[in-house]
Amino acid sequence: MTILTKTTYGAAENASDKQELSFYIFGNNISHSLSPQLHNSGFAKLRYPGHYTIHETIAVDETVERLIRQPNFGGASVTFPHKLQIGKLVDVITPRAVSVGAVNTIIAKESPSGRILEGDNTDWSGIRSCIVKSQLPNIETSTAVVVGAGGAARAACYALQTLKVKDVIIVNRTQPKAEEMAAHFPELSTHICTNLEDVSKIASTPVRVIVACIPADDLTEDKIPASLLSGEESGVLVEMAYRPLETGLMKVASRYSTWRVFRGMDVLKEQAYAQFELWTGQNAPTEVMAEAMEAELKRRRLANPAL
Repeated sequence: MTILTKTTYGAAENASDKQELSFYIFGNNISHSLSPQLHNSGFAKLRYPGHYTIHETIAVDETVERLIRQPNFGGASVTFPHKLQIGKLVDVITPRAVSVGAVNTIIAKESPSGRILEGDNTDWSGIRSCIVKSQLPNIETSTAVVVGAGGAARAACYALQTLKVKDVIIVNRTQPKAEEMAAHFPELSTHICTNLEDVSKIASTPVRVIVACIPADDLTEDKIPASLLSGEESGVLVEMAYRPLETGLMKVASRYSTWRVFRGMDVLKEQAYAQFELWTGQNAPTEVMAEAMEAELKRRRLANPAL
């Protein structure tokens, strides 16, 4: 596997005008994934010869390798817990995937020397798109808070780095893990604390961006200090958790009209659009894809109101 420094080949014009390309999501416990609805609706809208299905495995095993070596393999989404393991099966990894520290996208490309499997990352793009949509002015002069220090938190740090947000407070119960992540992003001015109560003590400018990258159960409403979101400045919360539909942090943020909230589902959509474009070389039909996802969510809620 090689770290890619410059792309000199194009998205596979996909040997596939004649045959349908197969796309997958690789991960464990992913039967509930909404990615098939997102991508298959996009393929249908553009009449693109692709079909996307779920392939669930506990680990990156021989079944995954066999699928990506098939001549009609078009690409894949990669989710927990395979984002670190999948790198061993691709030919090159993009610098941004290296910076994030994980691969969540595989793209099949054609090069002068033959077919190439490229590992990339779009998680950061999904987070970045949500922050950009909030239209916060002068975001680079404010403080951002990243809650957690895992893969999603790394993607958040990379997104903030591309937005030129310099001051980032990492909140994580395990300080050494937070320090390790901070060292991975030397361009950011990072500060670390182990609880949200300390954020206001160390923030040198108003907190206007929060990206929550831990399970919702770990951050219940009673653990969120009012001072975190009660400032006069406008802000944006990006909640990475999918369940419940309204997390404790979202409930607190909704009390303040100055804060805009994006759900984990919003991030899922945005990063999926980026994946779709990497695979097809075409603009994602975002409205159609979003409608398909929301329709499936509605269907599932009617079938199971507890969701």
